[in-house]
Amino acid sequence: MIHHGFPDLHWLKRKIDERFRSRTGWNDIPLEAEGFPSVVIRASSREAWRPDIAGPISLFLNLRGRSRCGVDGRIQEVPEEYFFLSNRFQPYTLEIDSRQPVETFNIHIGEAFSEGVLSALLTPADTILNNGPQQKAVTVAFQNRLYRRDAAFESLVQDLQSADEPGGVNRPRFEEALTGLLHYLLAQHRDTLEQLHRLPALKTVTRIEVYKRLSASLDYLHSTGDADGEMLARIACLSRFHYLRLFRQAYGCTPYQYAQRLRLEKACQLLRHSDLSVADIGFALGFENPQSFSRLFAQRHRLYPAQYRAAAK
Repeated sequence: MIHHGFPDLHWLKRKIDERFRSRTGWNDIPLEAEGFPSVVIRASSREAWRPDIAGPISLFLNLRGRSRCGVDGRIQEVPEEYFFLSNRFQPYTLEIDSRQPVETFNIHIGEAFSEGVLSALLTPADTILNNGPQQKAVTVAFQNRLYRRDAAFESLVQDLQSADEPGGVNRPRFEEALTGLLHYLLAQHRDTLEQLHRLPALKTVTRIEVYKRLSASLDYLHSTGDADGEMLARIACLSRFHYLRLFRQAYGCTPYQYAQRLRLEKACQLLRHSDLSVADIGFALGFENPQSFSRLFAQRHRLYPAQYRAAAK
C-alpha cells in the first residue's frame, strides 16, 4: 500500500494494539495477514507529531526537506541524503516542523512480509527443505542510525515510486522492491558488523555500546557536516584521544577525512545532475576556493571536476 497522507494516529495505535487482527488497513483496505502491514507513507506536511508508534522495520526518508525521527529517547534529524532506520516493535516518534512543506517517503516493511523474506535469506536451504512451511520467524536488529542514500538504495526507492500507478499499487513491483530493500539492509548490516568487530573491546556488549556512541557522533556529522573532533567526542561521551582512535579503527579514516569524502560524493551528484558551475559547487560544499576543490577532487577521482562532468554525460 502507498498512502498520500498520514493515517489517523488514534486509529493506527488502536490497530497496533490489536495487532491488526481484523485484517483491515486504513480506509478499510483488506490485509492478507495480521500484524503491521507493508505500507509507504508519501505525505507532504509542514507540521506532524506522531509519537511512540510501535511499527515494523521502518525506513524514514524525505524527498524534500528534513524531518526528525526518534527511538530510545534520542531524536535524530533526517537530511535528504540519508534515511533513518527503526526495528520491529521499536517505538518511534516522527516530527515535522518546517516553514516549507516536507515531503516524506517513509517505508514500513510489514511484519509477515519481512519475516518471510528474512527467513528465506538467512535460513540454510537444507533446513528449509526439512522444516517445510513450519519455519521459525527470523528477525534482525538493525542499527538505529542514519544511512547514506547511495545509488543502489535510490534505485529501490524509484521502483517503489513506480509501483504507485494511477489504477492503484502494482503489487508485484511493490513487493519486489521491498524484497530488494531487505537484501540491501542485510548488506548494510554486514558492513556494520565488520566495523563493530574492528573495535578493540574484549566483551561484545562493550563493543556494541562503543559502536552506538560512534554512530551517534556520525549521525551528527552527517546531519551538520561538522567534523570537529572535540564536538564529536563529546557527543560520543569519550575523550578526544580515545574517540579519534576508535573512529579510525571502526571506519578506517579520521572524522575530517570522512567528512571530505562525503563532500566529494555530493560533488559527484551535483556535477552529474545540476547545471551549477564547478566554482559554485566548490563554494556550496564549503571549499575555500575552486582550486582547492578541483585539486582534492582530482586526487580522489583522477579526473578534474569538469572532466568528470563531461565523462558522465
